[in-house]
Amino acid sequence: MSRHRFVFVAAIHWALLGCGSAATPVDGSQPSGGSSSGGASGAAGGNAGGGGAMPSSGAGGQSGAGNGGLGGGSANAGASSGGSSGGGAGGSSNTGGAGGGVCDFASGLNVAWVNFANDVPNPNLSVFKTIFKNTHDAGGRVLRFWFHTNGSVTPGYDAQGLAQHLPQSHIDGLKAIFSAAHDAGVAIDLSLWSFDMLQENAGAAYVNNQKLLEIDANRQAYIDNYLTPLVSALEGTPGLYAYEIFNEPEGMTEKGWATHRTSEAAVQRTVNWLAAAIHAADPKIPVTNAAVTFDYCSNIAGKANLYSDEALRAAGGKQNGTLDFYEVHYYTQNGISNSAFQHPASYWKLDKKLVLGEFFPAATDGVAADDTYKYLYENGYDGAWSWSYNADQTWPAMQKPLEALAAAHPDVLTCAASVQAQARAVQSRDAADERFARALTDSAAPSERERISAARSQAESEVNDGPDSPAVRALEQLSGAHRHRNLRLNAAGQLESY
Repeated sequence: MSRHRFVFVAAIHWALLGCGSAATPVDGSQPSGGSSSGGASGAAGGNAGGGGAMPSSGAGGQSGAGNGGLGGGSANAGASSGGSSGGGAGGSSNTGGAGGGVCDFASGLNVAWVNFANDVPNPNLSVFKTIFKNTHDAGGRVLRFWFHTNGSVTPGYDAQGLAQHLPQSHIDGLKAIFSAAHDAGVAIDLSLWSFDMLQENAGAAYVNNQKLLEIDANRQAYIDNYLTPLVSALEGTPGLYAYEIFNEPEGMTEKGWATHRTSEAAVQRTVNWLAAAIHAADPKIPVTNAAVTFDYCSNIAGKANLYSDEALRAAGGKQNGTLDFYEVHYYTQNGISNSAFQHPASYWKLDKKLVLGEFFPAATDGVAADDTYKYLYENGYDGAWSWSYNADQTWPAMQKPLEALAAAHPDVLTCAASVQAQARAVQSRDAADERFARALTDSAAPSERERISAARSQAESEVNDGPDSPAVRALEQLSGAHRHRNLRLNAAGQLESY
């Protein structure tokens, strides 16, 4: 049954979350105040995580043998797997999306890394393969993976502080990850950068990262030397679902929590330029950007869509530097006014498909843990990627919620991959008549955001600067800050963090 028949239309009253409560967060969103537990000093935070789904429009393709991956017809888009749909051609059912995957509902999770900021050029494929298989077997089809993250390993900079020319080893490392994903029947949303590019954990790279954000010549060097060659080399690669410009870039702007700061205008300009470069190099692949909350990606009163076509073109001047779908994150500390579990997708008044890219697979705002994915599907969202396999609510926390969604709505198992559907989405994007929403009007909001950003900054330092401990893990759960744990297989062949 189509998920669109489930969309709730009843109005829901909302109120802001109280300022003094401790939050239950994750990888990096705006925290709310509160004290930590386990002896750690007081701090609180929030976070968000991202994912990506694209509009469907009747694409299908030959259903071939294999793991039941991303090709085939969407239940909402036309044909079921096993035949071609009425709207165009797609990939085989064993593909994890080949150069332009488009899903009616992209169900999955955040990896988000195996080795923080250092998975490329030498990925630990045995660990990735385990993650991909477990996700696929639970019904997930798309995983969000962080690439540059903080820029400490990739892309790499020359003596002048400009991005280096793309090494073949970086292409090979990514292709190995995508190949493993494709073989398992899943695909990757490739998140290029995170707010971590201006965090202390970026080390000396933060200086060149900031220049990339703020100086046109440095940004263009990254595009010419690295990004365009990368996108061209990966064009049509099975296992690549979409590109994501930033993870929660608001964290490194004026009202954010990162160690160093840039401006929201610089972020918007960078999103516009990088999206334009990706579209030019591979017109079929979807592009998104992960906003920390709906405060920055909604057209309802009191919020603003900083990533609308109009806003991005005004900031960067590139006509094709726009997004193909929106991605937003939500954790309870961000307040009921930002809750995807209290509002249907239509509430946010957006003109593109909308994916909830980070959330906890736990009981949230009255929705039971096992129903979180189903709620989002049945309320008009276009994808759901919980946080995360390796941090906070770790695997198998999201296994049962994923399985519950697949059992209730098996069409999510045949995530459509259609070049024609993607082309129609781009045309719709370019023809959209969107008005830029007015800025936040709550005069109390700026000081509150400053307070929670300071708390988040303190929490980030405390969870990463000392040895791991139960107190550190308690602070992570309360604040949304994340310790940069990595994954490996132990002697028993089981995944463990270290």
